[in-house]
Amino acid sequence: MNKYISFVIFFLFIPFSLKVLCLPSSSYLIANTAVKLYDYEEANRYFNIEDIKNLNDNDFNDNLFTLVNLHFFNEAHDFAKLILKKYPSNQEAWLVYLSKAKLENNRQAFEDYAKLQNSGDFDLIKHIFYTGQKIKKDNIAIAHSILEIVQSTALNIYQEKKNYNYLLFYLSISILFNPSFDEAYYYSAQIYQILKKYEKAELNYSKVSNNHALFFDSQKNIAVNKSKLGFFHEAENELLDLIRINQKNEKLLVTLADIYRIEKKYDEAIHYYSEILESNKYEAQYKWRLLYYRGVCFERLKNWKMAEKNFLESLEIKPNSPQVLNYLAYGWIEQNIFLDRSLKMLEKAYNNDPDSYYILDSLAWAYFKKNDLIKAINLMEKVISMAPGEAISLDHLGDIYFAVGRKREAIYMWKQAKDLAEPEDMISEALDVKLEKYYAG
Repeated sequence: MNKYISFVIFFLFIPFSLKVLCLPSSSYLIANTAVKLYDYEEANRYFNIEDIKNLNDNDFNDNLFTLVNLHFFNEAHDFAKLILKKYPSNQEAWLVYLSKAKLENNRQAFEDYAKLQNSGDFDLIKHIFYTGQKIKKDNIAIAHSILEIVQSTALNIYQEKKNYNYLLFYLSISILFNPSFDEAYYYSAQIYQILKKYEKAELNYSKVSNNHALFFDSQKNIAVNKSKLGFFHEAENELLDLIRINQKNEKLLVTLADIYRIEKKYDEAIHYYSEILESNKYEAQYKWRLLYYRGVCFERLKNWKMAEKNFLESLEIKPNSPQVLNYLAYGWIEQNIFLDRSLKMLEKAYNNDPDSYYILDSLAWAYFKKNDLIKAINLMEKVISMAPGEAISLDHLGDIYFAVGRKREAIYMWKQAKDLAEPEDMISEALDVKLEKYYAG
């Protein structure tokens, strides 16, 4: 791997702390919080240039990122100059300052940089603007150099601690050098989609040109995001239109099936999952997933026989899938069948995904069904510590407490579950029965 890219990967993953040198103003705190939430419009309203003397390096970057990610490049350039007066080694400020200079053929900025480059670590700037000792002439090449920085982290794009402000900042600068940079718009959209900023994701996806290889994937994601925003019929129609245009794209059919499943239109979802499976229009490694989700739909329609068949077929392909192991084992446990086998499956699932409170809940419930109540309590209490608002788990813990004679605590858990239960949890009626029977007063 290029040493400059290696440096950048390390740099991107350093969490930035906010060390305020003086007592911050309320506007500072609002702006700072807005940046953490990737709400750049809100942050820009509250950043106050008069607070500049109180800010440290990271705080300066917050404001700089805000201006760049809003595409206020002239304002960002002026602010970068202010940063460099106080922090002459700030690479982000140099990136903005030199970018404007390069686009305007201003060599003075690069001469200013040349005086400093040997006094600090400027690998980022060197990678973007230089080939050896020479400044790159081609702006498109500069844009691609910036994109390389983002692509180098693409395999880990879902990592929780990643600072997406940096990535969006780089992508925005790359678009400055190439306003038709489809890949940069696509990556920006992907990040906003991860952040659940669906409107901004759509804005960037819509800029991917219709002759680019990423166009259909962009349009597919626009439809998915509309579904998440509550515009299901609009999403459905857009996907159906895309499918008519590109009937050989099996990913579009899978996406359509997925949004039907998410919208609880299980019959329609089953229809499309089945069409894909029967036509063999899918990549072989995804067959287990299609069977799993079709099984989920059958289970939701209370057709356990077909659900079980799909789960078992899925496990033949991917035996260690924690999701499938959990779903099938929990279904058996609820019917009080195959308890020993289910317990082993859930232990395997938990070992494969120890951070899933869903799987831990199932495992605790299996121990309860096996009458190992102490083990069940310990595990279910851990579930509640991980997900205190999970109604089904609260209901389960109430049942386990009741089984060991802790009636008061059981009733408390059932009441909590009753308050938090959603219709799809399908536990409210059972909770009413238990509370009416055991709760006096």
